[in-house]
Amino acid sequence: MMEINRNCPTTPSSDELKPPIFTSKEQTSSIIPIELNSEINSNIYALNLTHITGIHTPINSLSLNEQLRLERDIAHQSSVITRDSFTTTYSSLQTMLSQMQLKVAAAFLQETEYLQQREQRLEYEEQLLIERNKQLENLRYERERMEEDFIQIKNRLESAVMQVTKFKTDGAEILQTLFSESRQIDEQLSELISQSMASLVRTRSIINSKTNNFIEKSDEIRAEFNDRTTLIRNTELAITMMLELINVLNQLNIEHSQDLSIAKTDFDKKNQDFIDLSQTIKHNWDIKKEIEQINLLENEKIQVQQELLEQTLLLENLKTVLGRAIIS
Repeated sequence: MMEINRNCPTTPSSDELKPPIFTSKEQTSSIIPIELNSEINSNIYALNLTHITGIHTPINSLSLNEQLRLERDIAHQSSVITRDSFTTTYSSLQTMLSQMQLKVAAAFLQETEYLQQREQRLEYEEQLLIERNKQLENLRYERERMEEDFIQIKNRLESAVMQVTKFKTDGAEILQTLFSESRQIDEQLSELISQSMASLVRTRSIINSKTNNFIEKSDEIRAEFNDRTTLIRNTELAITMMLELINVLNQLNIEHSQDLSIAKTDFDKKNQDFIDLSQTIKHNWDIKKEIEQINLLENEKIQVQQELLEQTLLLENLKTVLGRAIIS
């Protein structure tokens, strides 16, 4: 029996064979097959030595040697039977134990894989829960922010509604005042247009009269200028003639020294007459002054034309404004 225990492989304890998760006593007991129990019982019953084949002679009729030989034969046969039954029982126990070890190892591997999968699944679910918690925190933050935005929008809408109602109440008054002001503006525009038309007619008549007067004055000035130019030319001719006379007098003075004083007096007299004549001409007519008057008249004409142009532009602008007001 000691040799049998040494050769028998070590089996795991009941605590090691027990699955760590949800393994009941019925499951652990179901691992041992029913066939093992039946074979053990049959082998135990095979050890019963009450009936040994080949022994029919009674013990009292035999001699001592024969009895000893018979007992040795019976003991030998019983030992052979016992050894054979024990060998078969041991081999069946070895096979059943190996099968049990294989089944226990397979169950242990299955439970280990199940536990690993369950652990991975728990880790994955834990990560999912962490992410969901983060998402819930983000959603809570977004909800709070949306509530704040909603409150702000609500306040803005309330203020906007108040402003719209106020604008609606004030708009009627503003429109009424605008209509009255537009009527007044229309009346003022009509008055301005009538006044501008009258002023335009007056300015046109004034401009026409001034242009006619300017033309007449310019014709008179041209005629007077021509007359005075002819007078200047005549005076120049007279001066040239006097210079010629002076030359003649000089020659005569050379020839007739006695007549020099007479010629000098005559020259002084004529010179005095010429000076008097030039002073009268200068007093009666100043060319620069007349030219300045002509320039003034021309400037006045240009100014009147500019005023007429400005009034014409003003009238056109008023016409366009009235046209737009009528269209609108």
